[in-house]
Amino acid sequence: MLQSRLNRYSAHLLCFSFTLYLSFTLYLSCSDRYSEESGDGYGMPLYPMDKLFSEVGLETDNNKFRYEVTRYFYLRSHAFLLVQPDRSWAGYVAVSTDEGTEALGRRDILVTWRGTANLLESFEDVQDDLKPATDIFKDDTDTKIHAGFLDLYTKSNFLNDYTRHSARDQVLREVRKQVDLYAGRGETISITVAGHSLGAALATINALDIVTNGYNAPTDHPENACLVTAFPFASPKVGDEKFQAKFSSSEKLRALRMTNALDIVPFIPPIRYYHVGEQLLVDSRKSPDLKSLYSGMTGAVAIGHMLETCLHLIAGTQGIDSNEFNVDKRRGIELVNKGMDALKYERKIPAYWWVAKNKNMVQDEQYHNKGS
Repeated sequence: MLQSRLNRYSAHLLCFSFTLYLSFTLYLSCSDRYSEESGDGYGMPLYPMDKLFSEVGLETDNNKFRYEVTRYFYLRSHAFLLVQPDRSWAGYVAVSTDEGTEALGRRDILVTWRGTANLLESFEDVQDDLKPATDIFKDDTDTKIHAGFLDLYTKSNFLNDYTRHSARDQVLREVRKQVDLYAGRGETISITVAGHSLGAALATINALDIVTNGYNAPTDHPENACLVTAFPFASPKVGDEKFQAKFSSSEKLRALRMTNALDIVPFIPPIRYYHVGEQLLVDSRKSPDLKSLYSGMTGAVAIGHMLETCLHLIAGTQGIDSNEFNVDKRRGIELVNKGMDALKYERKIPAYWWVAKNKNMVQDEQYHNKGS
């Protein structure tokens, strides 16, 4: 049951294209559909909101847990580093459809954050000074968060249409809108926040922000707060001991972190930082399908952090204390090689097999091919 739920939510993360921390980028739909090409469309979604899930293959006949995107949101980075546009698609807010709501048993509001995707965000990843999060926790100068993550979450750029409002404000406004809408109809609602790598850190901050500032309750009935659940995949540490305590003491907040024992990212920053929530620990060494750790050290480190690796391990794990591994039919092993070369040669699955249809080239009326 848990494995199925994690696999379902993570499917929304890979909508972003393959550009994550350590070379690849929770929810699958995000990483598959993020534009890595240079030019005006750099870092922007390839599809409009109403076509995203159908274009990335999430709307299949056997998928009852359907969502519809209600908002894309965007991050800003350091504007003084004029290497890339100071904005990029960071994720989306989606709401379960009537069919999905019936399958889930509640109306779920889903917030998905992608991982590191460009040079500017890599710069933010290493800004690991602890910084008071007074934009989130009013009048609280004691609770501190990783400075780079906090800046990405809270900073805006009034000169840019996409980031005139911070990613935080964009998400919170949409969550408030959807909570008021569906709670106002008397529906049972929940909020799920997920992310991978950098996105896992931002999802962790976002989940606590939603609960702390009452965005999980309708405006006119603040006493009717719903549960917020965070699913951080391969998350670095986010805040100090007081941040951990604040997270743990929040009544309507839960978190389950997915961690690969061979992934170095969850161990950083190494000091003064603390993880939050419960941990589901998996181990690459137990999979008979993945290449050995010693098949190439740099590649092995990167593979250990990838989202598809994590999903493969979640599907096959029989518990951290068991050496047995059985994916069964929960997840096809070919997905592991979707954007990397991680499977053993004898599995005969080509590496890096996923590409956008015709590499996003379209033909105009003069039969000229051009980028879409």
